[in-house]
Formats: sequence, structure tokens, C-alpha cells
Amino acid sequence: MPEIVVMCVVAVALTIGSLLHKLQCAAPEVDLLTATRKACFADTVSLFSSRGLASHVFPYGHPLGENGLPPGSLEYPSLTGLWAWLSALPVDTLRGFLVVTALTFVPVVVVTVVCLARVAGRRAWFFAATPPLFLYALYNWDLLPVMCSVVAFAVAIRWPAGRALVWRAVVVGALFGLGGAFKFYPLVFVAPFVLALLVDATAAWGDRIRRTAGAVIGSVGVVLVANVPFLLAEPESWFSIIRYQGIRDIDSATLSVWYYAFQPWSAEDDPGFQHTLNLLATGATALALFAVLVTGLVLGIRRGRMPWIETSAALLCAYLVANKVDSLQYALWLAPFFVIVRIRAGWVVAYLAANTLLFAGWFRHIFLQASGTTVRTYADEAMSIGLWAQIILLPILAVVFLRSRAVDRDDAGPDEPGPVAPDRVGPDPATSAPGRPDGRPDTAFP
Repeated sequence: MPEIVVMCVVAVALTIGSLLHKLQCAAPEVDLLTATRKACFADTVSLFSSRGLASHVFPYGHPLGENGLPPGSLEYPSLTGLWAWLSALPVDTLRGFLVVTALTFVPVVVVTVVCLARVAGRRAWFFAATPPLFLYALYNWDLLPVMCSVVAFAVAIRWPAGRALVWRAVVVGALFGLGGAFKFYPLVFVAPFVLALLVDATAAWGDRIRRTAGAVIGSVGVVLVANVPFLLAEPESWFSIIRYQGIRDIDSATLSVWYYAFQPWSAEDDPGFQHTLNLLATGATALALFAVLVTGLVLGIRRGRMPWIETSAALLCAYLVANKVDSLQYALWLAPFFVIVRIRAGWVVAYLAANTLLFAGWFRHIFLQASGTTVRTYADEAMSIGLWAQIILLPILAVVFLRSRAVDRDDAGPDEPGPVAPDRVGPDPATSAPGRPDGRPDTAFP
């Protein structure tokens, strides 16, 4: 049996395992205490009833409700809300909703694994057979933007030789835009991709401009198509999603450095201090992203080829450590980069171990608190170790990613010889003469 098929089977099994785990919280008699003891509490579990999914209200199309969101709407971008609404339509119970959601995620997982295996070979096991898929496949809807991002990187890496590179830019930009319509973070990857197109020393300026425009139009166009109808129909409801995230307090549930580094002040109910923390987190996130992007650009200018995939991975690390929220399931965002950027397995194991320890410690900590425990326990120690290990590892990983090499067309998938191609882009075959001054064909990518 081809290895890629085994990968898909294992990944789907972990997804079904995630479903079985979350179904423990679907029984009517399950309360918060039981849900935290079994660690099955998740957004897919809690938001089914609290956000109106159970009543099948169309999302983002009604005046605001008591929680500051329109009825039937999640605190996520438009396509995630639509996906959840469609998943809830055929059922009336939480159990049915979880099952339907899992079934819709099976092809998502298969597409993601196949793309990773096609571009990186056996490294795809880092995604297909590691804890995040079991812990978080049904935790949230984050598999959707993960798939969009992975397909975008796969298209960029395995774009067919001889096809116009301007269309590759459009498709990759559109896929990042599609991911951003599910959750905002894939839009961050547009910046290094566009810069890579601009600094590609092997292409004429006309080709660079056309490709850059194609990438921007592709990403912006998809985002507009996914959001403008809701914006025109009910602008206040559409904007409430952004406002909801913007005014969210930095508390223990955000699992970020900002709450845990500023205790005990961050634990107090002080609006003024919360405002200051939000400003600090926003400013630090902007500075961190800018610093990584500039570093990637400098490397690109020096080499004539910007390491945009490596820079994208580093940007994500910077965002996770500096932003005001670093939720448990964000490990799913980072997992594909463990596959497509050739870092040592030790770094992957260290981060996944920290995240798994944080998951176990966090839920046990909540359960013991709900049970009336007031003293510090082993759960608090495990949570602290996992949390601070992630906080320390993420900036280190950003540097490691920038110092490493992404996979390219020379990397074969499982049981596949893989094509041979140079490591740079040449002029667009649709607009320029074939070949490069050095005589090499123009079939690769920046």
C-alpha cells in the first residue's frame, strides 16, 4: 500500500478519534465539571447552543444580540460561520452536529495530508500522526484555514513547469485569501509571498509587477467576495466579529505571555490595566511581524530569492508568541510548517510535547478549580511548564525557520521520484523568451 494512503488513513483515524473524544461532552447530563475532567470541552461543543447553531439561524444577517454578536453567528470570519451553519442544518442535537462536522472534515484532512506528502514526502507524518490532529481536529474549525494554507504552499511548490507563473501568483494569493475568509491568519502569508515576487532577481521587472498584482488581486478578491455581501446586508453585524475579538480581555483562558507575565495585576478586574495590556500586545505583535518580515526581505535581497515560506513560518511563530491570544489549537496552524520547512525533528518534538503538556495541565487545572481546590497542584505545574516552554520555543523556532530551507520541487513524495527543477523563478514563459541568461530553464519558484 502506498505510504501516502497509510498517512491518510492514520490522519482520518485521528480525526475520528477527536470526534469520539468530543462526543463525551455531547450527553445532556454532562456539565462543566465533567467536561473539564474528560478534557472534551471545545468550541464545537459550547458554541452549538450558545451561538444559535442549534436553532439554524443564518449567520451575520441579524441585529446584534445580548452577547454583542448577531444570532447564529460565531466570533469568526464569514466562511467559518457559514460552514458551521451548514453543518448544523441537517441535525438538531449536539451529537449530530459533531458527527456532521467530523464528516465534513474528513476530506479536508485528506487533502491537507496529500498536499503535504506530495511536496515533502515522509515529513508529512509530522502532521498526519502527531497529537494536534487528535486533540484539535474537532476542537474548532481551524482545519479549514490550515487546509487552504497548505494547498497554497503546495501549489507554489509544485506548479506545473511551462505554465504561466502569473497564474501561479493569482492562485496562491486566492488560496491565502480563502484561508483568511475562514480565519484571518493565512492573510499574513500574502506579505512574504508578494515580497518574494518583487525581489526575484531572475525575473524582469514587468514579470515581477504582473505576478505581484496577480497575488494581491487574488487574495483581496476572495476576501471581498466572502465578506462584502454580509457587509452590505448588515454592516454592524459584520463588524461585530472584529469588535468582539478586539475588546476581548486578556485572561487566563488566552494562554498568552501577557496574562501570565503580568500577574497578579492581569488577574484583577481593572479595565485600565486591560486596556494597557491590549495596547502592549497589539504593538508587540506589529513590531514582531515587521521585524520578521524585514529579516526575510533582507535575506531575499542578499540572495536574489526571498525565503518566503520560511519567513511565513517565522511570522506565524512571532504572531503566536506576541499576540494577546495563543489558544491550544493554534498548534494546528504551526504543524504544516514542521513538514514543509526542514527543521530538525527535535524542535518539532519539543513544541508538540510542550503543547500536549499544556493541554493536559490546563484542563486538569480547570477541573480541580471547579472541584473547589484552592492550592497549587501538579496540574498547575504541568500547565506552567507547557505554557512557558511554548513561549520560549516560539521565538527560537522563528529563528530556526529563517535559518532552515523549505522543501522544493526536488523533494519527492512517498513512493514518487519527484521532478527535478532549479531553485529560482525565471521570466514568465507567457510573457518572456524561454530560458535564463545562465541557460537554466525557468520552472521553479521564489
